[in-house]
Amino acid sequence: MKLLSTALAAFALFAATVDGSSMLQMEAEGKNKTSHHHSKHGVQQQDQQTQQQDQQQTQQQVLSNSGSSGTAGASTTNTGAANNTSSTNTATSTSTSSGSGTSTSTSSGSACNLTGTYKAGTDISSCSSINIGPLTVPAGVTLDLTKTKSGATITFTGTTTFGTQKWEGSLVLAAGQSITRPVFFRLRAVTSSTLSGFTIKNSPFRTFSVLNSQKTTISGLLLDSRAGDGKAKNTDGFDLSRNDGITITGNKIYNQDDCLAMQSSTNTVFSNNYCCGGHGVSIGSLGGAAVDQSSTVQGLTVQNNTIVNSDNGIRIKTIIGLQGLVSNVKYVQNKLSNVKNAIVMHSDYSKAKGGYTGDNLQMGSYTVQI
Repeated sequence: MKLLSTALAAFALFAATVDGSSMLQMEAEGKNKTSHHHSKHGVQQQDQQTQQQDQQQTQQQVLSNSGSSGTAGASTTNTGAANNTSSTNTATSTSTSSGSGTSTSTSSGSACNLTGTYKAGTDISSCSSINIGPLTVPAGVTLDLTKTKSGATITFTGTTTFGTQKWEGSLVLAAGQSITRPVFFRLRAVTSSTLSGFTIKNSPFRTFSVLNSQKTTISGLLLDSRAGDGKAKNTDGFDLSRNDGITITGNKIYNQDDCLAMQSSTNTVFSNNYCCGGHGVSIGSLGGAAVDQSSTVQGLTVQNNTIVNSDNGIRIKTIIGLQGLVSNVKYVQNKLSNVKNAIVMHSDYSKAKGGYTGDNLQMGSYTVQI
């Protein structure tokens, strides 16, 4: 599956101080789900038809197909890539009610447009390509892109706006393998992926969370949370845990927290990025019950980055009383300007009273050349 953006695709999220989960959760393996719809007869069926008409009149969402005809209907999705064959023939609302909910589908092999106001449960399983935007996603609703057809291309062509609410999220959910150019997200257990070309505005919480992934490159992003200056927090640019071979390069990050936060990972490259207004490039906060994959940062190169107007430049923060390993870390040719603390070693980040980590954290093999 490929997720693409136009050159100036922007995602506007209101209320930068909202405390929630990361925005897009992406998993290498999709889950198999089947939705069942049941109808009744007689008077109940007439009542449902009346409700259906009312829903169609008020539905603001548009999911249209290109070059196909037919009628929309209730559907089921099967494993992986679904094979729905129901279709629509208009560019207006195509929602249909089946008693237990509302679903929308288009014909197999069709090109679909998703615009207006998103409705949970919208069926995109038979769309070979999906153009998204401009789109509004109501508060508390996840934009679900998991049930896509195998090989489908998803393109964000306009502004996607999410309503404001404190909730667990995620705001956008997608699944697949060898995914390229996705929008803001939690990237989990993917390999050989490339992400680039998006503008993300006013992130309410951590913008990118990368977990258990390998050989992935993130580049050419603009993460702009400047609207939250003075009031927003925890607007991390990139949080990495238990990865190997991640490259983050050529991005611009304006935020109020870590530009990069390395909880754990190996063989990471963070290069040619511009970080402004936050807490700089950080390792940690680091520490666990034992030295293992979750408490080890090894093989990190931070090179040719510019860090300006920030509280910290480069920082290592550890949790008192816990264990961890930091090894083979290189800071080379980074430019720091108007930074309060250029280099920070913070050994009691858990805010315990006094003390330091002692021998629990192993640190060695460093190169610092700023």
